[in-house]
Amino acid sequence: MSDTKTLHMSQARAPARTRRGQALVEVALMLPIILILLLGAIDFGRAFFSWVSLHQAARIGANFASLDSSTTTPDIPDVIADEADVMNCGSVTPSLVYTRDEVPITDPELGDYAQLSLSCDFSPMTPFFGDPIAMRADSAFPVRTGCVGCTPSTGGGEPPPPPPEQCRTVPYMSNMSVSGARAAWISAGFIGAFNTTGEDTETVAPGPVINPADPSCPSPLAVFNASVTVITRPPETEPAGCEVVPNLVGMTIPEARAAWSSMTFAGDFAPPLPDADPDAVVASQATEQDGAYFASEPGITCLDPATDPPIDMEVQVGPPLPDPPPAPCQVPHLIDKTRAVGKTEWLAARFTGTYSPNNGGWKIKLQSLVGFSWLPCDSSITVSK
Repeated sequence: MSDTKTLHMSQARAPARTRRGQALVEVALMLPIILILLLGAIDFGRAFFSWVSLHQAARIGANFASLDSSTTTPDIPDVIADEADVMNCGSVTPSLVYTRDEVPITDPELGDYAQLSLSCDFSPMTPFFGDPIAMRADSAFPVRTGCVGCTPSTGGGEPPPPPPEQCRTVPYMSNMSVSGARAAWISAGFIGAFNTTGEDTETVAPGPVINPADPSCPSPLAVFNASVTVITRPPETEPAGCEVVPNLVGMTIPEARAAWSSMTFAGDFAPPLPDADPDAVVASQATEQDGAYFASEPGITCLDPATDPPIDMEVQVGPPLPDPPPAPCQVPHLIDKTRAVGKTEWLAARFTGTYSPNNGGWKIKLQSLVGFSWLPCDSSITVSK
């Protein structure tokens, strides 16, 4: 009887051992797949973090280059060292180029662009990914150092001839504030209208429209009484609660301080010197938070004004804009008019110079200045019969 009972118990235990063995086999088969999926998820997170860090580094590097146009490609690794250290890439390869109208240049000026490209190879832990994954980030910022309203250097040789009296040099207004562009337009000697639909702290887009065109004033010149129409670049579309960083380039220090104070940003306005010339104009600006600069495009980037610590505005200034040259006067055509009528028209044209001779009732047959030409208003004229 005992032997029979033992036999029955042994037969009862056999299925349980079989199930345990089957479970071990299933775990052995599924474990590699589970590990690969887990590593893949980790790699995806590492890759996404590297991609975000690479793009942030590109923005920081391009912004730095836009504030210091002497920056070269070898300088970039030091600028982005903090971001590069936390990436899951090997070495980060930078490529910095300054452009004007999308053409590479070596002499960047205010309004040109600093374009930075960063590339690196991300090495995944998951075996089936194989070779490293190439990543790249690009960023561009307008150059914000230079001279507002300056004329370009002509280099050596003879200076160019002066432009005709009625012509004025159109100032470079792209990427300036609307307020700064208006001031530069007036300082250049234009008396025509300055038209825009943008606010004073918005950013001027390239390609102002000058009207009317005058063949006697070839580009980059325009007749002094021409009008201009500028459009502004659209700001970033962000959630409610953020405020667009004001563009202060071209404003005087009091104007820039007032514009910053009118915003809801709680940070300070910091010119380079407390006693800076109030007529000096802002040549560049940078946003700062807790002593660290960060990338923001004036008139475009939208930031949270309530962030803590607050966002500060730091500006660099250039020389004051020059006084505009006086508007010229147009010489009247006096031929076949009496001397007295000629003098009346001469004075009506706003000329303050002498008109001679001063007596006689004869008709004019010659005049020393060409009719319909534009000349300084203090010019003098002689007429004869």
